[in-house]
Amino acid sequence: MNPAFSIVIPLYNKENYILDTLSSVFSQEYPHYEIIIVDDGSTDKSLQLVRSLNNHDINIICHDKNKGLSAARNSGIKEAKNPYIAFLDADDYWQSDYLTNIKLLIIQHPSEQIFGTSYQEDYNGKTFFKRNKLITSARKNISIIDDFFSMNLSKLIITQSSLTMHKDVFSKIGLYNSKITFAEDIDFYIRCFSKYSLVYIDTPLVTKKIVTGSLSNSSTLDKCYPDIEKYCNKTQSLDNFIHFYLYCFCRRKKNEGDYNAVNQYRKKLVFKKLSILKIVMIYSPQPLYLFILKVKLVMLKKLGLNLTSY
Repeated sequence: MNPAFSIVIPLYNKENYILDTLSSVFSQEYPHYEIIIVDDGSTDKSLQLVRSLNNHDINIICHDKNKGLSAARNSGIKEAKNPYIAFLDADDYWQSDYLTNIKLLIIQHPSEQIFGTSYQEDYNGKTFFKRNKLITSARKNISIIDDFFSMNLSKLIITQSSLTMHKDVFSKIGLYNSKITFAEDIDFYIRCFSKYSLVYIDTPLVTKKIVTGSLSNSSTLDKCYPDIEKYCNKTQSLDNFIHFYLYCFCRRKKNEGDYNAVNQYRKKLVFKKLSILKIVMIYSPQPLYLFILKVKLVMLKKLGLNLTSY
């Protein structure tokens, strides 16, 4: 069995990274794939750099304007010719055996539809990997995760670039919600893992780039957040997952000084579910909060310590 992959790469203003991302694809040991790049209205040289490769194996789709990650991924999914969709963001990259490992998972678990691996994070050249507490088989740290939500109440064990799934999944749960322009993955994960299990390798075969030049990275003030509360009251683990991300959204709004939104999210949180650290982070005065974030950033840059506040 040689499953074929359609690699969907949404591209928007990633001129400093896209060639490294593509290089990681060209270096894959497993050769049965197509590459679909969806340029989402880039205004830098990203698209020009891709075209300069003059690689006819790359299928380029161009949006006439920036529509967001959800719309870009959806365009790639619709264009895909192969049965398995592998997502890769335009500033991340794969280890050379990523597709080989996904292929083995598909062969070993033919009844499953969704496959993923762990990942490491690259903070301006410093890489961090957190091994997850999973019940794994003796075979290469492999798990079948039936309750995705209980496993993801802090840092996610997957990222979009470490996720591959059969196209049939989208006919069952729908595409990404193109109206959501921030945390679209969280809405998708809720719909996805409410129905499917995840076959997972706890080995970091993907590197996710994190730019730490500012406290909030990029503003989400004009972004549309997902309405995840509508998924409540199905299972306890899903409710806990939703509550955790309401806290995360509250934190993000506090990073950006959007105090009206912070107050709205605070009202949605169940106080007794919050740890002392979480309470400090969302209720502390803004000057103290910003000081804590600056200390975290200094620890990361100077000492290489990735301190989590989740």
